[in-house]
Amino acid sequence: MARGMATMAVVGNSSDADAVTTPAGGTPAPADEPAGTVPTARVADPGVATAPLAAAPPTAGAPAVVVDRPRPRPRPVPQAPDPAATPTSWGAPAAGTTGVAAVDPDEAEEFLRLFHAESEEPGATTVKGTETPATPLADRIAAVRDEIARTGTYVHTTAELTFGARVAWRNSARCIGRLYWRSLHLRDRRHVVAPDEVAAECVGHLDAATRRGRIRSTVTIFAPDTPTTPGPRIWNEQLIRYAGYRTGGRVLGDPRYVGFTDHARSLGWVPPSPMGRFDVLPLVVSGGGEWAEKGPQFFDVPTESVLEVDVAHPDHAWFADLGLRWHALPVISNMRLDVGGVSYPAAPFNGWYMATEIGARNFADADRYDMLREVAEKMGLDTSNDRTMWRDRAAVELTLAVQHSFDGAGVSMADHHGESQRFLRHLEREEQAGRTCPVDWSWIVPPISGGLTPVFHRYYDEPTDTGPMFRMDPQQAARGQGCPM
Repeated sequence: MARGMATMAVVGNSSDADAVTTPAGGTPAPADEPAGTVPTARVADPGVATAPLAAAPPTAGAPAVVVDRPRPRPRPVPQAPDPAATPTSWGAPAAGTTGVAAVDPDEAEEFLRLFHAESEEPGATTVKGTETPATPLADRIAAVRDEIARTGTYVHTTAELTFGARVAWRNSARCIGRLYWRSLHLRDRRHVVAPDEVAAECVGHLDAATRRGRIRSTVTIFAPDTPTTPGPRIWNEQLIRYAGYRTGGRVLGDPRYVGFTDHARSLGWVPPSPMGRFDVLPLVVSGGGEWAEKGPQFFDVPTESVLEVDVAHPDHAWFADLGLRWHALPVISNMRLDVGGVSYPAAPFNGWYMATEIGARNFADADRYDMLREVAEKMGLDTSNDRTMWRDRAAVELTLAVQHSFDGAGVSMADHHGESQRFLRHLEREEQAGRTCPVDWSWIVPPISGGLTPVFHRYYDEPTDTGPMFRMDPQQAARGQGCPM
């Protein structure tokens, strides 16, 4: 979903399979995957108060050129609720007190009509190449309305859930990789609510989607919220992120996750010894159902399930001495998936990285690894004045090093030029299908060389908040950043 949110791209069984070439090949994964290694669980002592967190989830036609470029909108920063005003809002909800209203039957019917209307579109509803909507629309609507009247909610068929997740990706205004929305792979885990099982399935997601670098876009969907029972929550912003430690007035590791690291330690997590710049954080999970009231637990991520790439430069041998590396798989894990009125609070999903996300943001941003000055100085650039453009030159070299390293390791990765071209192909196909394509311009345009890409030179349909959607609410955003509970 664009910067910091993973370019979702995959070569699957749809007609888009020839739209991208990656060094890893992109062959579709097998239909079924193992659940993965069960992580070791540790639970916070229920008799000890949880310490507060300190801080913390591709062109066929020419683009229409405009005289004046669009003005980028500032990216919204989710604001955490005031803990004093909402003292019970930060932890996992107690069983039977979710506060979730009954599903709106009209919203459910609207989704079902969309599902049936697009069921013949190649790849839209296909599950393992066999499933299609077998029930007549009128019968399905009647059955769902009856189920909502009796229970306050309803259960999606596998085909409906697959379609809903794919359309939610199609509706993601901040994602440049939406050409491949039809080939999103579903791991249906709606029966899973216990925190240790959720964590195990998250590891299973890592294994199934990474595939030794031949990354496949995947979503794992856990139990939904209902009017009587909460679903599980994953507190991590992404399944794989690096710890940040306060040490003597500075931060070792990723400053963005200092608060989340503090919270994990308050739950009992013990960092590696010695602590490093790239220590993988544990999973923090609140169970659903009867486990919800027990609060968050943490689970170590097995080392063998985290593929990482050491970063080197094709022209500068000294670059390897910087000791940089990054994980291969970006899995957004704290956004909820809303489909036809049913809300799934834990639905981790991934695509694969675009080089600029790591090189020009994670490594370059002043509030992240802040590597621009060190790289510029090693390149012999004049850093005394911004007019020398040392920041720009260093950002390009960082991004080049990331792309070079992922290519050399055989790990799927997009580049901002190719992905921009493919996004315009997606726009053309959506127009041919009679659909709008919501876009947040400030997220689609890459963070370097924006004007050199075709996505820069046009306007787009405004983002919407209707239909199947991946959504972020303030509480989820705050948990991912480690704000007070």
